[in-house]
Amino acid sequence: MQPFDTALAFTLPAEGGNVNNSHDDGRETSRGVTQATYDTWRDIQKLPRREVTMMTDAEKVAIYRDNYWTPGKCDRLPLVLAVVHFDWCVNHGVPGALKTLQKALGFTGDDVDGVPGPKTFMAVQACDPAATAKAYNDQRRAWWNNRVQERPDQGVFLKGELARVDRLDAYTAAL
Repeated sequence: MQPFDTALAFTLPAEGGNVNNSHDDGRETSRGVTQATYDTWRDIQKLPRREVTMMTDAEKVAIYRDNYWTPGKCDRLPLVLAVVHFDWCVNHGVPGALKTLQKALGFTGDDVDGVPGPKTFMAVQACDPAATAKAYNDQRRAWWNNRVQERPDQGVFLKGELARVDRLDAYTAAL
């Protein structure tokens, strides 16, 4: 299985089906793709807009690759770290996920800039992928706990999101 497919095999079930939760900033979502993301992707493809619930499986895979895997530079990471990073790119957005990657690599201060440059990839080459993936997921847990402190309405997601990270730990440990 290709690394992208391995990552997608975890993330797709975690994202679920069609959802429109008033507490979710993404609002109308289908299989992890928001209506806004789908509209933008179809605009770039020069296709007419339509409801995200009409998204085909081929479109879904293309969006995951075009919007998260490629800009997240997941293909430049060891498999275990690529899977963890990809899932957070989807769940949190690429810029924030890149900052989380840098923190997991031990960057601090201005070095946590969300720019996947040479310094980031030198650190990736020197890291222990499994230990870095664990540190990465610890950052995710901390982010979710902080999120709920800042926005109590997000508490409805906390248990599920922390469980998602626990499942991701188990999934990547088996790779």
